[in-house]
Amino acid sequence: MAPFQETFQQYPAGVFPSGWKVRGSEATAQAVYRIAEEDGNRFLHAYANNQDVQIGIEHVCEPQDYPILRWRWRATKLPPGADERAKKTNDSAAAVYVIFDSRLMPRVIKYVWSSTLAVGTRFDSPVYWRAKVVVLQRGPAEPGEWRQETINFYQDYKDLFGFEPGKVRGIAVLSDSDTMVSVSEAAYDDFMLLPGKTPSLLSPHTAPVRLSRR
Repeated sequence: MAPFQETFQQYPAGVFPSGWKVRGSEATAQAVYRIAEEDGNRFLHAYANNQDVQIGIEHVCEPQDYPILRWRWRATKLPPGADERAKKTNDSAAAVYVIFDSRLMPRVIKYVWSSTLAVGTRFDSPVYWRAKVVVLQRGPAEPGEWRQETINFYQDYKDLFGFEPGKVRGIAVLSDSDTMVSVSEAAYDDFMLLPGKTPSLLSPHTAPVRLSRR
């Protein structure tokens, strides 16, 4: 299949992105996730007020062919004291999931923007035994600031699970705040799957790039 790209430009501002599926309450998802626009650019805005609902988009591919996922995001309100290592504090201002293998019982890598955990922290999910968590960012972004991520999820899967992955099934996002009874606010944009031979992508992770509004 062709490489995946999601820029959210095809959706009008103010609506839920219809190409994304909801895991949980449809009504809650439509309240939390909406298309927003700044300076002509549209993106996915998330505002979770004591809420927890994940949305995802399906894209099946071989991870060996497209092992790199790039996107940009920002977290402007973080649930105070949240710590993804424990079930009772497991909120994230922003999280991006890569979903592998089975549709019924997938294996998952969850990349998070954490309130408290150090960048680079890796651990088993406290809520799903087939998921691993990787911390990419910590603390709030500056006003208007976007940070870009470029991750090699194929290599991460082998490092975290200890064997080769099956097919990629898609990606998902989550901004939640229910365990801390608080608020999470974040934005997501410009998801792209890239081939492993893409120039300049020579390491499993590149340092976050701070971007101004575009």
